Amino acid sequence: MLSWLQTLSSKRTRSESEDSLADTPPSQNDIAAGQTQANESCTSAAAADDGTFGNDEDENDTISTDDNSRVSEHEWPECWSQAQVRYFSTNYKWLISRNQKLGCSVCSQVCARVDMQQGQRVSQEWSGCLISSFGRDKAAQQNSPRKKIKEHRDSIYHKKAVEIKEKATQNTMQKHIEDMRKADYASTCNVFRTAYKIGKHGRPFTDMPIDVQLQVLNGVKMGRVLHSNNSCANILDHIAAEMKKKVVNDIVMNERKLCVLIDESTTISGKSVLVVCLRSAISSENPDTIFFELIELQGTTAKDITEALLGCVHNNGFDPHYLQQHLLAFACDGASVMLGRKAGVAAQLCSKFPYLFVWHCSNHRLELAVCDVLKEVGGINHFKIFLDQLYSLYHASPKNQRELTESAHNVGQRLLVIGRVLSVRWVASSERTVKAVWENYQALQVHFTSAAADTSRDSRERAKYKGLNDVLTTVSFVVNLGIMYDTFTELSDLSRMLQRWDMTLDQADRQLDRQIRVFESMVSTPGPTQTAIEAEKEKIFRNVCLHENQRVIKINHGQFFRSLAENVKCRMTPTTSSHVSKTSSEKTDSHLLSDIKVLQSDSWPASLDIQYGDAAVRRLCQRFRVGERESVLGFREYKDLKASKTPAALKPLLTAVHTIAVSTSECERAFSSMNDTLTDKRNSLNIKRLSNMIFLKSNGPPLDQFNTQTYVQTWLALGRRSAASTNCEAQSERKVEPKTCWSLF
Repeated sequence: MLSWLQTLSSKRTRSESEDSLADTPPSQNDIAAGQTQANESCTSAAAADDGTFGNDEDENDTISTDDNSRVSEHEWPECWSQAQVRYFSTNYKWLISRNQKLGCSVCSQVCARVDMQQGQRVSQEWSGCLISSFGRDKAAQQNSPRKKIKEHRDSIYHKKAVEIKEKATQNTMQKHIEDMRKADYASTCNVFRTAYKIGKHGRPFTDMPIDVQLQVLNGVKMGRVLHSNNSCANILDHIAAEMKKKVVNDIVMNERKLCVLIDESTTISGKSVLVVCLRSAISSENPDTIFFELIELQGTTAKDITEALLGCVHNNGFDPHYLQQHLLAFACDGASVMLGRKAGVAAQLCSKFPYLFVWHCSNHRLELAVCDVLKEVGGINHFKIFLDQLYSLYHASPKNQRELTESAHNVGQRLLVIGRVLSVRWVASSERTVKAVWENYQALQVHFTSAAADTSRDSRERAKYKGLNDVLTTVSFVVNLGIMYDTFTELSDLSRMLQRWDMTLDQADRQLDRQIRVFESMVSTPGPTQTAIEAEKEKIFRNVCLHENQRVIKINHGQFFRSLAENVKCRMTPTTSSHVSKTSSEKTDSHLLSDIKVLQSDSWPASLDIQYGDAAVRRLCQRFRVGERESVLGFREYKDLKASKTPAALKPLLTAVHTIAVSTSECERAFSSMNDTLTDKRNSLNIKRLSNMIFLKSNGPPLDQFNTQTYVQTWLALGRRSAASTNCEAQSERKVEPKTCWSLF
């Protein structure tokens, strides 16, 4: 009954007239009134051949009475005049005619679509348009249909059919069904929102039943199912998959340029995984880098990594033809398996995509430059060894950490955490360690002095603290500490700027050029830590007396900053010809940055020719597969506007240039998120589900901006249960053994 009501409600309805019908023929006044009511000749609509009402009915057979002027006059009974046809069709709009026989449009529509009450039925003659006139003369033939029309109008089954049609017009059942579905839909949205909170904040799936129970106690409708930890995991998988589809569809449908970033690591469970991140102008003109997927590697060779990467992008909707046209760049760290000349991942990708631009992560290059300086300049290793001793002293012993805290409190200092310096982590962590020693210098000296004089300790321990205090209070160490503080402050700021998601290749080049000039200037001009220089002269630093010690090697100030500037300049040169096998695009790679500089207004000469930079723009367009002529015209307009406004024709080229990733810091953030999610107590997560969890944590919107409706709709469209489903057994409540003290609480 529901199906025909829904079908019937979608059709155009007509108003029903229930005017009384006289038993006598219409008078001339009635006929004249009927003529004034109709400006055009009216005819009835033909009923459907099968007497049913559906979407596939023949429009030539069933025509509404509003359009009856298009039906020829011979469709009506031959005994009726044109005036009578107008009268009956106007006053009885349910009256239809076909092949000179009468019928009822309402009964034909309701016929076979409803079970009538006992003793009632829909007239097959009226629903099938089979009522004909009879009689010997014309007057008798005109009188015979009138009685039948009146009897049918007053019949119970016709009134029932009219009532059913009116109810269908009001769409009562449909509204009732929508209200029921709305309640189910709202409870399912509440469940999805709860599951999303768990995934977004990295909580275990076992929190789902407790969170649902809490919301039920607070009066929130949560349905009766989808409350288990397994349901939570399935819901999060569905949300992550739908989000990933939206990202891929936005990139592919809008034909956006693409940059792929990868990095390889190992999980806590010992599995080799590959992090894949994408950089593209997703839903905007400004490119952004997002985590895309975590892949389990079957092997760690370059071939295994290449096959896993290509399989990942192909399985998610990026076909090879699209990649050939829109894959611009590939970024990775400096591992030999990635940038090997002959068989590295970059070399294999370049053989498949000849125009691919390979970029070695700027942050990793910066670390390599610092390591080169560590090998060249004497004294840095001694400084590193001493700070590692401090880390081991306080990191492994809570007692020593507590004593240092008390010493810092006694001298009125805030204790900072001492970590490792110049380790595998990026320079920002080294800056925090050097800053901690710089700020807590007096607290360290107080702790070393008191520990060395403590007679309760054994002689070996007291000698250790005395040796640390001797090194800490030397002039050379304070000078070295000041130099390293200046250096790591500058390097840390540079590293953080390179890690920004909106950092572009031209901006990174300007930052590096400026930082190199700063290091060259610091060769002759000291940095901001003038206190260390004054301490060398006065032999006192932070109220601590200093002494000379020839065994503590002083870092050569000029050599250190000169070597740092040269190594940063060498390592950060943005060319790829030295990392991958030589291709036809090697010359383009070597001149890519110089071509990009043409787009920067601050690099333009004073006297600007109208064709300045056109050749560079053409080379960029050929490399990035962007419209060449449009970009050249847009660049000329850009020069005429003095770079005050970016023309629309130049934006595709600028977007393609900004799509190149400067750093793989997003991959490192994904590894941090992986370590936070896959803990030692949660190491049974499979890689696919772990990837979905990282995707939600990294890319998902905040909880207050999460729209659950679209994901609930796709969930239900797949045939999954709603939260209010009654086709399955609800989760049983866990029984807890009561305690006697609960009655007091």
